[in-house]
Amino acid sequence: VQYGTGRGAYVGLDEAGKTGTTNRGVDLWFVGYIPNKSMVTGIWLGNDDNSPTYSSSGQAAQLWGNYMKKVVGE
Repeated sequence: VQYGTGRGAYVGLDEAGKTGTTNRGVDLWFVGYIPNKSMVTGIWLGNDDNSPTYSSSGQAAQLWGNYMKKVVGE
């Protein structure tokens, strides 16, 4: 996750993941894992009424990275 839309998820622990966006940006997500910690976590961003989020899956990746840094204590 050092390049592309997932680069915000970088933690430095050999993590890997995938971003995703539905049509019109209604749903945004990032699902990633850290192999040496045996951890998998997903972040979803969206609205209850299926309206567009006007954001990108890169934001979901960044939230994942921030969350995982706290969880693993890095």
